[in-house]
Amino acid sequence: MQLTKLNEEQLKNISTSINLQRAENYVGKFHDCAVDSSMIKGTIKGNHGDYTVTLKIDTDPIEFECNCEKGKNMFCKHAAALGLTYIYTPWEFASNQKMDRKSIRTTEEIKFFIKTTPMKQLLDELKKIDVSISELADLSGITMKQISSIVKEDTNGKHHTLTDPLKLSCLYLLEKYS
Repeated sequence: MQLTKLNEEQLKNISTSINLQRAENYVGKFHDCAVDSSMIKGTIKGNHGDYTVTLKIDTDPIEFECNCEKGKNMFCKHAAALGLTYIYTPWEFASNQKMDRKSIRTTEEIKFFIKTTPMKQLLDELKKIDVSISELADLSGITMKQISSIVKEDTNGKHHTLTDPLKLSCLYLLEKYS
């Protein structure tokens, strides 16, 4: 699974420094995020309603659209925020895209895999290789009750502070014993 690359330098080339600074307040607050080839899209609640933002990130300069007032004439803070959200939290754009764990090669791909793979799926895979949840609890130092709570929160789209480390433990066990 390969997402089109975007970096802060590309955003600096099209945006003002004040817009990039203001954009930081909006990073991670988009909903209905999607990616299609080199086009990213998201919606954010603004001062005057919801703004839909799209960026075509394989062009130089980046092509953009935002239905806010400033977005009609310039690269606005919402457009910059969508770009920063894509850079810092790309998994928000790839909810239906999955990565095969056997194809993981980089730390960024590990992060992407952990953020897009449900906890329950990892536990089911551990069961297939005869690693029990109680063994995972012993290894990770997380109680069975906490694991149950983490699975429930993950299923409901909530994020517990121990979710990623627990998923990383599952990934390690799967690689070690598969």
